[in-house]
Amino acid sequence: MQITKHEIDSQVLGRAILELSGPFDADFARIERDYVQAHQPYYVVYKAPIEDVATIQHLEDHGFRFVETQLRLTFRLRKPFDTGKTPYLFERVTTEDQLREVLEIAGATFTDDRFLVDPELHDASQISSARYQAYVRQSFLRPNERVHRLVNPATGRTVAFKTHRIVDPEEALMLLGGVHADFKGAGLAPINAYHEFNELIRTGVKRFTTHVSARNYAVMNLEIGGFQYRIKQTFIVLRKIYP
Repeated sequence: MQITKHEIDSQVLGRAILELSGPFDADFARIERDYVQAHQPYYVVYKAPIEDVATIQHLEDHGFRFVETQLRLTFRLRKPFDTGKTPYLFERVTTEDQLREVLEIAGATFTDDRFLVDPELHDASQISSARYQAYVRQSFLRPNERVHRLVNPATGRTVAFKTHRIVDPEEALMLLGGVHADFKGAGLAPINAYHEFNELIRTGVKRFTTHVSARNYAVMNLEIGGFQYRIKQTFIVLRKIYP
C-alpha cells in the first residue's frame, strides 16, 4: 500500500492530508500506526474501485467513512465543436490580474466538493474555497497545466474558467471548471466546455479523462447525457479524520 501526502490540501488544512492507494494490506493496523507516527495526519483518504467490496468493508472496520462516489470518464475528440454565435472569447490566463478573476470564481462556484459536504469537517466552506483556489494557482504555475477563461469581450469580464493538464501530446486530464455565480443557469457550461475541447484539438490532443462526483447531477447529465462521455470506472471514496 502506497502513502502519498497531498501538499496543497495539507497546507490549506494545516495538517498532513494523506492518500492511500494500492491493494489493501491485511496488516493495516501496523500500516496505520506507522503513518500516524510519521505524519500525524488530520485526514486520510482511500479511493476504492466500487467492485472491491472487501477492501471497502475492511477500511470501514478501521474507522474509514464513505464521503463520495466518483466516476472516471473518458472522451475522444474527433472534430471541432460549433460554438455558434456566442459573444465570448476563450483565452489562456497569462497575468495575475486575469488569474485573480478566475480565483474569485473558483472560490465560490463549487457546491459538490467532498470536503464541503462532509458533516465532520469544521470550516468546510473556507476549506473548500481555499483548496480550489490553490489548485487553480498550481495549474497557472505548472508548465504542463493550463488555465483558460471565458471572457465577455464587451465588458472584459471573466464569466467562466477551465483548467487541464497535458499528459502527453495526444492526451489530457481535465481538472477544474466553473461558471461565475452571476451566470449560472445561463447555458455557459456547455459553451465553456466546447471552447476547451476546441483548444485541446488545436494543440493536437485527441482524448481526455475527467472525474466527477456522482452527487453532481448537473455535470453528469451534461457530460454523460449531453456530450456522451464514456464511464471508465467508478470509485467509492472513504476517509478517516484523526483527532
